[in-house]
Amino acid sequence: MFMSGNKRITPIVLIGLLLLTPLSVYADGVDTLNVEITTAWTSQSGTDNNHAYLLKFSSNSTFEITTEVTHIQNGTELDVSIFTTWGFEDGVRTAHLLLNSTLQWGDQVTIDVTVNSIDSVVTTGNNFFTRSMDIGTWNQPMADHEITLTTSWDLLQDYNTEDGEQYFRLSFEGHGWQQRVGDVLNSWELGDGVMVTEENTEGESTNMSFVLDSIWKNETITAGLLTSQVIDARGWGYLVITTEEDDTVTQIIANVSDAWINHSMIDGINSERIRLEAGGSMQVDSTNESSSTLDIDAELSVFLFETWDENGVRKLSHNQIEALGDFIIIDDGFRMDISLDGLEILERWEDGNRTQHRENLRGHGTFGAEDQDENATMVINGTIFNLETDIVNGQTVTDDIHIDGTLSGDVQGTFGIVKGIEESGMESNSSGEEFEVNVIHEESWFNITGVNGGNFFEGAGAGAYNNNTWDYQSVNNHWDNRTVRIVWEETGPDASSGDERPQRSPIQNNLTQPETEAALGNITVGRETGLVPIPMMIGDNVRLNGQDGIVLEIVANSVGNDPRDNHNFHVVEWTGVYGDSEESGTAFGSIIDEGPLRGLVSSVTRSFEIDYGSDNESAFLNETQYIDRVLSPSIVTSDENTDPVLISLTLEEGLVVGEGASVAHLVAHATDDEWNIDSVTVDLTVLGGTIVTLNDKGLSGDNAIGDDRYTTQLMVPGLEVGNFTLNVTITDFFGAITQGMGIIEVINDAPRLTSVEFVPHIAERGDLIIVNAKAFDGHGVESVQIDMRIFGGQLIDLLLLDGDIWAGNFTLPNGMTPGSHDLPFIVTDSLGAKQVLRHWISIGNNAQPDATTPYLLPDGEHIATTISVLNTPPQIVVEDLKIIRGDSAATALLEAEVSDADGVMLVRARLGIFNPITQNEDWSKLYDDGSNGDRVAGDGIYSLQLTIRSGIPDGTHTVFLQSSDIYGESTGEVPIVVTLEQKAVVISDGGGISSSSLVMALGIIAIVGAIVVMFVMRKQGGEDDKSNPGGDRFGFQ
Repeated sequence: MFMSGNKRITPIVLIGLLLLTPLSVYADGVDTLNVEITTAWTSQSGTDNNHAYLLKFSSNSTFEITTEVTHIQNGTELDVSIFTTWGFEDGVRTAHLLLNSTLQWGDQVTIDVTVNSIDSVVTTGNNFFTRSMDIGTWNQPMADHEITLTTSWDLLQDYNTEDGEQYFRLSFEGHGWQQRVGDVLNSWELGDGVMVTEENTEGESTNMSFVLDSIWKNETITAGLLTSQVIDARGWGYLVITTEEDDTVTQIIANVSDAWINHSMIDGINSERIRLEAGGSMQVDSTNESSSTLDIDAELSVFLFETWDENGVRKLSHNQIEALGDFIIIDDGFRMDISLDGLEILERWEDGNRTQHRENLRGHGTFGAEDQDENATMVINGTIFNLETDIVNGQTVTDDIHIDGTLSGDVQGTFGIVKGIEESGMESNSSGEEFEVNVIHEESWFNITGVNGGNFFEGAGAGAYNNNTWDYQSVNNHWDNRTVRIVWEETGPDASSGDERPQRSPIQNNLTQPETEAALGNITVGRETGLVPIPMMIGDNVRLNGQDGIVLEIVANSVGNDPRDNHNFHVVEWTGVYGDSEESGTAFGSIIDEGPLRGLVSSVTRSFEIDYGSDNESAFLNETQYIDRVLSPSIVTSDENTDPVLISLTLEEGLVVGEGASVAHLVAHATDDEWNIDSVTVDLTVLGGTIVTLNDKGLSGDNAIGDDRYTTQLMVPGLEVGNFTLNVTITDFFGAITQGMGIIEVINDAPRLTSVEFVPHIAERGDLIIVNAKAFDGHGVESVQIDMRIFGGQLIDLLLLDGDIWAGNFTLPNGMTPGSHDLPFIVTDSLGAKQVLRHWISIGNNAQPDATTPYLLPDGEHIATTISVLNTPPQIVVEDLKIIRGDSAATALLEAEVSDADGVMLVRARLGIFNPITQNEDWSKLYDDGSNGDRVAGDGIYSLQLTIRSGIPDGTHTVFLQSSDIYGESTGEVPIVVTLEQKAVVISDGGGISSSSLVMALGIIAIVGAIVVMFVMRKQGGEDDKSNPGGDRFGFQ
């Protein structure tokens, strides 16, 4: 019967009986009256679910009832109409209540049933039955929760096409984490598994088997609907590709060292990526009806296969093979052996465009054959010196062959073939259209020197045969009929020549983009979802249709207990059928019906078929999942609850530096027997902070999720130094509180330099340098020093002037080498914290420390404390030289004291008139090694022996000295005055030199001097003498 408005059903017949006849009374205790109220959220049409309930009575009697349904949605009570249909089930009376309202997540529904009479007998008590429920989402408690799961699933796709069996299997075993906040459910699963595929297309089969060391799965379900899913797997295994074409079987066996498979559905976009890196072997075996065979045995050094498909479109395809191997071809007495020096196949497509392509083959080998005719025999032996083809980006760039051979037996001679690309350019075809071509020149020859019988070579006799062809061939490798022109010249008994342009040449073909080859295709591996009553009761019938393509109708059968996580959950056990029949799949499991986790599936086993694609393809999913741990909320009563325990409170780094100088990680190791810790807080007020909450969710430096080590980042912004006791508070979900403490160490931070100025900043050793510096420290700067001791200087104390300027001066020590030097500053604060700095922090004129970290300098540029030391030339100390000459040629010692802080590289002298006559160079080297007249080795006195020739006139002469240090810095030319004087002559009384003898001697000296001058001038040359230009042979300017 149907009533609207007040939601009450009052039978008219019952009213009449009450008014017109004496009352009959249903006595209590005759039969036990009971009414079960269960959900009937199913669909007769296969689309939307009915909002309906089934009332099941305790007998098959006739019942007169009043029903009332209260439906609250978004805080408002809806106006509900009820249509009731009576029936029988399992031998008892039933009533089906169909409502006009629609359910939503978060609704509240109450069904009240009053039994007014049974078989026209009025009831007097125990006749009111009610049920209240929250409307929730399958496997999502109304309360927020956080759990970990153990999951194993197996995705199987197995079907046959006209090309053969297609098989895909992906198995997973691992653990996961699931958290629900509001209407968003996030889940992560991490484990390992296996993947096996078999794919057969026309003439080709591909088999893969991988051990997956890591399988990662992430899902986000919003308001009960799967909005994103990512499956990422990595591992290793093997790959076998077998191709059969025209009696030829090609097999590639690859040992896969790295395999990556990624399948995702995000915002409606299905994506699948596969990448394989491998090495292995390639074998080709061909035997046709005429017993011709082709065998290839190659080793794969590189095998790379990568694809990316998105919504059925191939976004990326990369195939790469590099190999070495051997070819054997046998055909009717003919055998060819080829050693493959290199095989490279590379093809890459991105977004429908081929971006990389190469086909390269290089090799050499031998061949031989034997032929018989009319009792004659001919033996052919040949050598393949070079065989190479190279195709790059679809165009042939190399097509070379070189073969030489001999004929023996009853036919003697030689033959050969040479082929290669002679040139490239444009050429017209038969219709006059020009194409880019390679001109491939092939020359072949036969030199038959003797024929002793037989009819070989169509009866050709002895002689020389030569054939030249020029094939004007389109460079595009993927075109057909590529020859647009052919020219030939043939000599011999049947000489010929010609020039032809074949018709319909070339035939242009477009490159064909690789097509997607669906493994999982558009499959979304999801879980059934939909609206359910919370809590669920025996007899509830619910159709879960919230996920497209996955519909599960479940029935609650019984109640029981499911021990999980050291707790005994009270559950309702259910079974379900996917689709319209059990042929599509089944599921069973348990759902919690008591406590804050009611509505959570504690265990489930599913096996069902997923249909997809336009060819009615399908995949099978088998999954088992159960609760591993419950992180929140607590699943025990307060009587069973125990207090949490603080094991330790430590700094992961061991200490933290004050004044904001470092960030450490504060870790509280806390446990709870029920794993229901709600919060862990630490009071940081003693360090200038607040009360901070620690986490065990991998955030703020936490190293691992769920390891009972709660972490937060810690920075001490103030001036606290020493050991500090921190108070920790641990609270569980039942309000049990544990308080503890731990001691941490805060060490003092040393001062920082904020400004350094050297005046001048470029100077020579021995120069006086003025330095001005600024330093910053919360405890006050005690001292600033410059440590020049590493350069042979002193430790310089700077003085604090008015304000915050530390000033001083120092002399650049000789121990500093030329170039740039970062000078070390030693800064010390009032508590003794000290550090050596070679940089200062430029924070700008307006930059100020943050209010929350007043002693932490803002980020700024780190500038080195650099000063540049100029190099200076060596110092030369030398005195003029006076030489008293004797009766004949003599020597004199030229000595100079030369010094340099970096070390003297060379000292030299330009001797002028004292230069030896036989020496071509203008400069002579001085020594400090104890040789060449040097008195003491290494004393800084550089020496050179001068030869005083008799022809050098007396008087004053100038010698020039020059020196350079190890860095190439040289002095100018330092003059030395050398005075030659004649030894005094004593004339005795007994005789003397006659005037005529003196005149003769002077004349001889003058002649000799003139000869010497002419000789020297010829040796040195004038300004125009190009053979000896003179100049600076020493290298100085």
